Amino acid sequence: MKLWQKIYLITILLFVVVLNVGMFQVFDMTYQKNLSVEQKRVESEYRMISASILRSLQSLAKQERLKKAPIQGVLEICEKYYVKQEIHLTFWKDEQCIYPGEKNSAMNWEVSGQEIQIRILKQNGKRIIQVQSMLYENNGTYYLQYEKELSELDTMWGQLQRKYLLVSAGFSLGLAGILYLLLRRVMKPIQELTQTVDEMRSGDLSARVKVRGSDDIAVLSEHINAMAENIQNDILQIQKDAQAKQDFVDNFAHELKSPVTSIYGFAEYIQKARVPKQEIEECMEFIMKESTRLLDLSYTLLDMAKIRENGIMMQSISVCEIFAGIRKPLEKKGEESGVRVEFFCGEEEIQGNEILLQSLLYNLAHNGICACQEGGRVAITAECIPDGICLMVEDNGCGIPAKEINKITEPFYRVDKARSRVEGRTGLGLSLCKQIADLHGAEITFWSEENKGTRVTVLFP
Repeated sequence: MKLWQKIYLITILLFVVVLNVGMFQVFDMTYQKNLSVEQKRVESEYRMISASILRSLQSLAKQERLKKAPIQGVLEICEKYYVKQEIHLTFWKDEQCIYPGEKNSAMNWEVSGQEIQIRILKQNGKRIIQVQSMLYENNGTYYLQYEKELSELDTMWGQLQRKYLLVSAGFSLGLAGILYLLLRRVMKPIQELTQTVDEMRSGDLSARVKVRGSDDIAVLSEHINAMAENIQNDILQIQKDAQAKQDFVDNFAHELKSPVTSIYGFAEYIQKARVPKQEIEECMEFIMKESTRLLDLSYTLLDMAKIRENGIMMQSISVCEIFAGIRKPLEKKGEESGVRVEFFCGEEEIQGNEILLQSLLYNLAHNGICACQEGGRVAITAECIPDGICLMVEDNGCGIPAKEINKITEPFYRVDKARSRVEGRTGLGLSLCKQIADLHGAEITFWSEENKGTRVTVLFP
């Protein structure tokens, strides 16, 4: 059973119970009030009748005619006077019924003094009101009983019951209809919420709940939308990371294939063929070159893994000391390639790891040298700016196509794949640079234009 159905049934049940109990109490109070009024009116009539009969009895006693026949005549006249009101009188002397006849049973009630007793009885399926009292004492005790059917009051009570049933049924049906419409309207956001969650569960993470108003359901809808947004972003990131890992594995396998194949091919050639000594030396030189490339690849991967697992030790370092550690190998590489390497720094200091920062700048500058032709220039600069300390490596080499800029920090990615392999580069340098920058909380950005050069800035806050 759905929630709105439970609320509907419980509300209807409570309303019907409370309504019926309340209405019954109202109608019962009305009936009891009318019954009390009727009792007072009957008591008043009884007093009038008893007073009239008492005067007649006293008159008969004075005339010494206080006998059965005259008494019956008096009661008969009195009863005929009230015949339209359906009033019936019974008269006893001691325990002998005088009127309407001796065939009536003896008194089944007791009277103390002249106290008036009023009772409501049910006889032959009808309700009657009965009034009794001791009326007169003279050579015996005389008792009078007054009876009247409550037909008018019973008729009114029957009408009240019918009205009660009609009003109860009308109100119950009206409430059932109104409550049904209200609950359907109120529960609609919850149904939409459930539908959206079902869509998310089925895999549609783009599904969102429509937020209406500012009630608790609207707040819950906003929270679910925010949760769905976070889940979707997390899943997209997981998918992106998974794809990046798969690309890494694919690229790594591809990177291994070429040198391993070359090493195996040359080794097999030397083993199985009669090769002159000079060719053997050339083959061994090529095998050593490819082996060195594999070693560089493995060392770089180990460095990246070590950084991820162990973190780094930070200390305050002078930028000039960092430049001093990479100046000679870069200048030597520049001389071999015919490229001028220049350093510019002042008294700047950086909070970081000296070895990693040297690796960062060396890789960036090495890439710049490789991108330049003979006569080119690579500048490595450090300067203080309002946002922090900026390290910049700039060259006037071949540049990077705009569509390649966002991919160059991916592992094993090369802009010029053929040239990079010839030079023995692994394609991990910029990926390592980005990782080092991230560990230092620095932001690395690339600007490049084909045939004009490239500028890499690393901003340390």
